[in-house]
Amino acid sequence: MANRFKNNVVYIGAEILFRLVNILPRTFTLWLGETLGAAAFRIIKKERLRALDNLNIAFGDSITSERKQEIARGCFVTFGRATIEAMRFRRHYSRQIKPQIEVIGEEHLKRAYERGKGVVVFTAHIGNFELLAAHVSQMGYKAAAIGREVYDKRLDKMLVENRAAMGLVNIRTDDSPRTIMRLLKEGYVIGFLIDTDSWRVAGEFTPYFGRPARTPIGPTQLGLISGAAFLPVFCLSFPGGRYQVICGEELVPESHDRSRKNVYRLTCRMTEVIEQTVRSYPDQWIWMHDRWRSQPGREPV
Repeated sequence: MANRFKNNVVYIGAEILFRLVNILPRTFTLWLGETLGAAAFRIIKKERLRALDNLNIAFGDSITSERKQEIARGCFVTFGRATIEAMRFRRHYSRQIKPQIEVIGEEHLKRAYERGKGVVVFTAHIGNFELLAAHVSQMGYKAAAIGREVYDKRLDKMLVENRAAMGLVNIRTDDSPRTIMRLLKEGYVIGFLIDTDSWRVAGEFTPYFGRPARTPIGPTQLGLISGAAFLPVFCLSFPGGRYQVICGEELVPESHDRSRKNVYRLTCRMTEVIEQTVRSYPDQWIWMHDRWRSQPGREPV
């Protein structure tokens, strides 16, 4: 009963917020998102401390405590801004959001896409990752995104409908790998977020900021099987509602052998690209995620 009441309150709150941000000026909604993010940094102690702990793991004494505080706060602000902006896609993308997006390196994406064997876009929870998938679709590419289901079915429906309105095919995390393989064979660009620790999917421990981090290997395996291209793409978010979609150079496998060794080696290379991006824009990554929770030889908590 208590959980049902809580879920109803969260859903009603989300519904009200969704309607509100779609009738207010964009400048105000951006401010609102940043303010909510900054407030969450102050209020949610557990997540704030986890972000600071992770920054200590990643950077040690190479940056000051003040800088770590600044980065941690920045990631909350970025996430708040991105969440509010995502609520406005359906009504305001074309007129207000799209003109603020600069695409860098699209030639890499276009070259990989035109090969017709599908594109495994490996990306991270950095900047506005929800906008990334939507914008790729709106650029004219057949695109799909894998989204973890929200605990409340009503909220999950809102999210899926939001993606569908942007022309995206939504893939559930419990969908069969055959669904992903079919889409890759049809030439789709599929976005994979490979920067979180989840025991729901197969993973290997790859180096991330000098420490083992459990990383999903499904995208690597499916890409090698299908012959798809591997491409790093990120959507960076900046104050004022500006964005940069950066399409990196294709990551060509040393071999298309599907052995565990080759899958691991390629996944490590993908993780390295993500780390380089996070190092360049540290205040845009989700440091509140327990990235190093799992360690070799330790059972998941």
